[in-house]
Parts: sequence; structure tokens; C-alpha cells
Amino acid sequence: MKNKILSGCLMAASMFMFSSCSDFLTEDPKGKLTPDNFYTNQNEIDMAVNALYFKVQSYQCNSNPMILHCQGDDVTSTTGSNKAAYLSADAYESPTDTKGLEDGWRRMYQIILVANDIISNAPKADLSQENLNLAMGQAYYWRAYSYFTLVRLFGPLPMNLNNEPDNNSTPLTSVEDVYKQILEDLDNAEKCNLPAKYDKSPQAIEGQNLYVSQQTVKATLAAVYMSMAGYPLNKTEYYAEAAKKAKEVIDGVKNGTYNHGLLEKWEDVYSYGNNHHFETLLGIDYNTTTGGWSDFDSQFSSCHQLSSLQGWGDFIPERKFWLNYPDGPRKDAVFAKQLRTSQGVLVDWWATQDGEPYNGENAVVSDYRPMFVAFTVNDGPAAAPYDYTQPFWGGMCINKRHQLIRYSEVLLWYAESAARANLDLTEAKNALKQVRQRAYTDQTKVSEVDNMNADQLAEAAYLEHGYEVGGYVIAMVTRRSDEFRMNRLKENYDYRTGDQNLVLIPKGTETHSMGKDGKAFTYTLKEDLILKENMSVTASWNNEKSIYHNYPPKEVEKNPNLQR
Repeated sequence: MKNKILSGCLMAASMFMFSSCSDFLTEDPKGKLTPDNFYTNQNEIDMAVNALYFKVQSYQCNSNPMILHCQGDDVTSTTGSNKAAYLSADAYESPTDTKGLEDGWRRMYQIILVANDIISNAPKADLSQENLNLAMGQAYYWRAYSYFTLVRLFGPLPMNLNNEPDNNSTPLTSVEDVYKQILEDLDNAEKCNLPAKYDKSPQAIEGQNLYVSQQTVKATLAAVYMSMAGYPLNKTEYYAEAAKKAKEVIDGVKNGTYNHGLLEKWEDVYSYGNNHHFETLLGIDYNTTTGGWSDFDSQFSSCHQLSSLQGWGDFIPERKFWLNYPDGPRKDAVFAKQLRTSQGVLVDWWATQDGEPYNGENAVVSDYRPMFVAFTVNDGPAAAPYDYTQPFWGGMCINKRHQLIRYSEVLLWYAESAARANLDLTEAKNALKQVRQRAYTDQTKVSEVDNMNADQLAEAAYLEHGYEVGGYVIAMVTRRSDEFRMNRLKENYDYRTGDQNLVLIPKGTETHSMGKDGKAFTYTLKEDLILKENMSVTASWNNEKSIYHNYPPKEVEKNPNLQR
């Protein structure tokens, strides 16, 4: 798998290495492969699809494009260092460092460009209908995925469907019309009758699909319909359509058509030792190379680790999110139960070196907050889930798979959309209960679902999805995406500009700590811990302009139509 996709991508590189949407449309093509002399046979189609997947890998190979999801109430970033772009997103500011805007935009349009080429030219090649459908289905899907990502972050977009030169003058397409194109592309992908299961490289690895499957398309349609039912379109009738598509996936799992389900233990979801598991409906696979960083590597392994624990601190928890996160096996897998110092001592995140109340200088771990661990891998053999008691691996480039859609999400999308559409709640409740059974130690959280009315069920499923993807900014539907759909980003803003007076840790809590001498000790917290987030939010709330991100300045310079 790795060698084949690497060679295919590199051979096609001269055709598909674009720097941006606008730049490509004004390039001089002399001396390059062109659609007229490239798309002629199965081998060249395979190279084009490999190039498409290379661009998909490039999209998430590092954290820059994910900066735009720091608006959610789950993640913030380390203050200082090179985190200005992350913190600006977290604080609803116009960034001075625009790498999140530039990379998030550019990499999506690079996928769109390659997908456009395949859609326009693959039908000309000499290949079977089955193989044509396979290539076209991948291209339609990833074009839809890219526009789905962009429209939720930026709003109205310049649409490019054929790579025709535009002289940097493409007008903006409304959000509603962008969604119409997304639906059209996903409908076309569904009509391609993609396999439910792939059985050879590069479409599959270790028995799990790498290429987009028919159930992936259905699950994505469910997510798209839910988005259309919420902000800004608010077409609530689409909740019924979302429930229909999600149920098609669930029914396919039940009857054995789709080889998916929930892993028995939540700790296995992010385990590097179980990198290719059947809960993932859509993932991005990476092929770690040697000799430096590349788009074939996932560079996320240090992104969750606190900067004071030798990590990058790109995406670290907001303390309120940790506080409200329900206890159980899921919380123990999403957050480190304790932090391991360089001396090998396990401490609580709120521990101070002297056992006195926190004063800004006496923390054992200076970030003074919990730590996500979804991307983190232990040092040495990684055949088991991450163990917070053991040293973590300090490297960066790794082939850990990115999980864009998991089956637990489909269950929750069905539960929420069925409830909001006033459909029969029996199966919707069962879907939520399946997710809760694995996530909670307290099983009364499962049984209480039976007594929920439609509104309560919808809200519970919505919140549950936020917990399932909390901190996991590479998901197709992140916590920020959920809050955007429900028009609740203003609530995050209100909290962060308010008193932030929640009791994070109550007085009297037994605390595991380490003194300046490196020795472990325990003490009882002398007073309630109440603490504001490190990054203050001072920007004014400007409604849509605060909800959507700015268009990338470099693109605005080229295309004056990029104005909100």
C-alpha cells in the first residue's frame, strides 16, 4: 500500500502540485502533463486517484488547517511561542499570523482541483465502468468534503468545478448554493455504487477501507443534511433526511452489509496499537517517511502534549470543557488522568509545588490544565492504548491514522436528527444508549435515556457527540462544527468574556504533587480552584463576522470578490 501510493503520487506530482486555486488558473502549462495527454488508461487513472489522496493527506499532515477549529469550547492553545494564529481563532480575533486561514483554504482547494480534473477527464479513459465509477466516486466525494469543510468555516465561496481560467474574478456563491453543489456531488458519488468493502491495496489495509465506501457517502450525507437543518440555513426539514441516511448505515451494520461497529473499549479508539479498526468509516492514512517532514506524515503526535511537558501545546483543553466532561472510560481515554513529569512522578494537573493555592508561579506543570491524549503515543512498543503512567514518545512524524468519521458519530447523528424530526424515538434512543454504554461507568446514564422526550433526546445526543470528538480537531464534524450548526459559538464568547467563576477543583480535594526537590507528596486543596482561561477574549462580537473566519488575505488580494 505505502510503496504503491507513494510512487503513484510522485509520478503524478508534476501535474497536481498547485499552490492555490487562483495561481493554478493562471499558470502556463507548457512542459507539464495535461488532461489531453494524461487521462488515457487505467494506470494513469490510478495515478490521478493516488494524487488525489496525496492532497487529502496534505490537508491534515500538520496542524495549521485545524487552527480554525479553535473557536470551539473544547480547545485552546499554549500562550506565547508560535501560537498567535491558534489563540486568535480561540479569541474570535482577526489574526496577524494567517497560516490557519491560508493553509485551511489552500489545501481544500488543492483537493478540489485534482478532483475536478478526474471528474472532467476520467470518462475519456479506456477503462471498465466499474473502475470508472471507483475513480469518479472518490473525486465526487472529496470535492464535496472540501466544500463542506470550507462553507462551514468561511461562508460564501468562489466555486470552481472545472478548473477553467477565471482571471481571479470568480464571484462568491451563496451558502445555500454551495450546499446544493455538495449534495449533487454526494448524490453522484452514491450513484457510482462504491463498494462497501475493499479488499486490495491501495483501497484497503489490514482489512479496513482506505478509499471512500458507499457507507461513508451515506454517513457524510447525514452530516451535511444536519448542517443544512441548522445555522445559517435553518432548514429544519432536513433533519428527517439526515436521519434517513444515518439509519441506512446503521441498518447496513446490523445486517452485515457494512463491516463497522463500536469497539468494546473506548481506550482502543485512539490506540496506535489498533490503528486500523472497524469503527472508522472514513480515515486518512499516513505513510511515514524518513529524513524529515513530508505530506505523507501525520505531524500531530506532539500537538496535544502540554508545552511544559515537551509538547507543542497546539490543541489543549479549555478547563471548563474538562470540568463538564462526563466521568467514565471515555474521559479516561480522551484526557490523561494524571500528568507524568520528566522525573517520572505522576501529578494532578492542578498540583502546586508547595501545596499552597496557585499563584501563577508555583504550579508543578506550568500549563496548569488537563491534557488531551488522542494523538499521543508511548515511547517504545506501541501495541497498546496510550498509558499516561509511562513516558510518551517525543517524536513528531508518525503514521497514526486520522479518524474523520466513526460509527459512534453516525449513531449520535441518527439519535439527534430523528428526535429533531419528530420521528419514532425507539431506535433513536437505542442508538444513544449504545454510545453511552461504552462511555460511562455509571450505567444510570444509559437507563435515563428511556425517559427522555424528543427535545431532551436531541440535546443529549448533540452533547454526546461533542464529547466523542472533543479535542479531536481532525474530525469531519468537530466540536466547533456542532456549535456552529446550533449557533452556539456566541455562548463560548460570552463565557470567555464573562467572570469564568466556575469551581474547577473543590476545596478539600486530595492532590498528588511533586516538590521542587523532585519528590512526590500529597496534600489537600486549601481553597476552591477558580481560574480564567489564559487567553483573554477582548474582541467585540460582530455576529456573522465573528462566527465565520476571514477570507485569507493573500486570496483577497487576488480576487476582490472575497468580501463579506
